[in-house]
Amino acid sequence: MRSARRAVAALFGDAPELRPLSLHLDDPELERSFQQDYFRTNLRLIRIAHLFGLGGWVALGILAQQVLSGHDATADALIRFIAVPLILLSLALTYRSWFAERWQPMVAGLVLLNGGLWLVRQAIVDDLQSEWGYSGLMLILAFCYILSRMQFVSASLVGAALIAGYNVVIPLFRNDKPQELLFADYFLVVFAFMGMAAAYGRERSDRLLFLRQRELERERRRADELLHNTLPATIVARLKGRDPAADHEYLADGHRHVTVLFADLVAFTEHASVSTPQDLVSMLDRIFTGFDRFADRLGLEKIKTIGDAYMAVAGAPDERADHAETAAELALAILDAMADQTWPNGEPMQIRIGMASGPAVAGVIGRRKFAYDLWGDTVNLASRLESGGEPGQILVSEPTAHLLAERYERGERRVVDLKGKGPTPAYVLLGRKRVAAGDPPARANTTG
Repeated sequence: MRSARRAVAALFGDAPELRPLSLHLDDPELERSFQQDYFRTNLRLIRIAHLFGLGGWVALGILAQQVLSGHDATADALIRFIAVPLILLSLALTYRSWFAERWQPMVAGLVLLNGGLWLVRQAIVDDLQSEWGYSGLMLILAFCYILSRMQFVSASLVGAALIAGYNVVIPLFRNDKPQELLFADYFLVVFAFMGMAAAYGRERSDRLLFLRQRELERERRRADELLHNTLPATIVARLKGRDPAADHEYLADGHRHVTVLFADLVAFTEHASVSTPQDLVSMLDRIFTGFDRFADRLGLEKIKTIGDAYMAVAGAPDERADHAETAAELALAILDAMADQTWPNGEPMQIRIGMASGPAVAGVIGRRKFAYDLWGDTVNLASRLESGGEPGQILVSEPTAHLLAERYERGERRVVDLKGKGPTPAYVLLGRKRVAAGDPPARANTTG
């Protein structure tokens, strides 16, 4: 008994979602999805099965004309003239939209009708040997279990009904000996069990494949989500379209007009040294997740976080005319959000922001861990402006200030001594200009 249980567990253990006998899935919604997928996959084979059925009746007709004569030939022809139109009608119905919901009962009915016609043929054709009866029925059973694409339960019920019908018709209308009926039943039942085993194995494999494909699709979607969280959507599309064998190809673009933003927490090192790891990571996650929401809403691309610094760009990888204004909106949103933030010890947090506009090179680096990054003097300038600014200020380069002049307030021009660049003109971005009623809307300037 214990070994039998182990055998059953070994047989069904890899598919706990399936009911062992009916093979139906426990989840009704998942079962409906499988039935739809199964029909789409097998529709062409169902139609081919109809053609096989037509061919079988036609070939039998040719053979019967050579063997039978008189009343028997007429009866045989009449039966075929009923079966062939039925199959043609059923084949035509496979092209109707509602066939998908009813195909198994309809195909089961077609097989039963053909089996019934074959039994009627055996009853009215007197001089046929008993072997004709069960051998023809075995062909119909083979059609039922294999060609019809009916699922295990439906095929098994149809097969049992055909064998039961044989055991009713033959004793009533023919004078076959009991031993002939016994041998016929032996072949029919053994063949039916073999067909049921084949139908069971095929359907189980189909259902397991369906489950594994869904699992694979879930993993693919999860991988796509992770990839989209790491790289811009347009870059992901280009990566997917790239030839995997072309290792020498690089995704690199030159952008003439972008605005790069750097934001850095003031006094991060001092506060990090007195904060617990959990508090520190929780605080950074909360702040940078908020920055991400602002960037997503405005349409900027977050490039990366470097420690406590946040880097984003407007105008790459997708060009946009309002790159400077978009970056300015993000900077102002970050500054507003930081007004209510505190360190774990309760002290208010401050942030410095630097922005620069101009050309930059963007691309993807890495083979296993992809990273979309930005390089060029514009990037370096934005980083230096952030480092050279005052807490609570947005320090922008002179080209950026010119791009924002129509819609944003700025402070007086100043010269900032930046590391690695020397004296550099810059402006403090103060906020949006108040637009008087009736004034025309400002136009975005795309020159850098």
